[in-house]
Amino acid sequence: MAEPRMMSQEEMAAAFDEWMRQYTEDPAAFEAEFQTVQRFMADKADGREPDYGQSCAALMFKLSDALLQAAG
Repeated sequence: MAEPRMMSQEEMAAAFDEWMRQYTEDPAAFEAEFQTVQRFMADKADGREPDYGQSCAALMFKLSDALLQAAG
């Protein structure tokens, strides 16, 4: 697991905006997300606790880190 890091509301908002920018520019690149939805639903149906939140959090931090690096 990654090192704990706090993200401000502004950083989180920027990460979500970046996700949306990437999604709207290349929706096909997010095909894996649709597969993730199917795994989430299958996990719930089988009585397993889904871990979607962990992968989403990791992606938001990755996007935030890239934005922070780009800002210098």
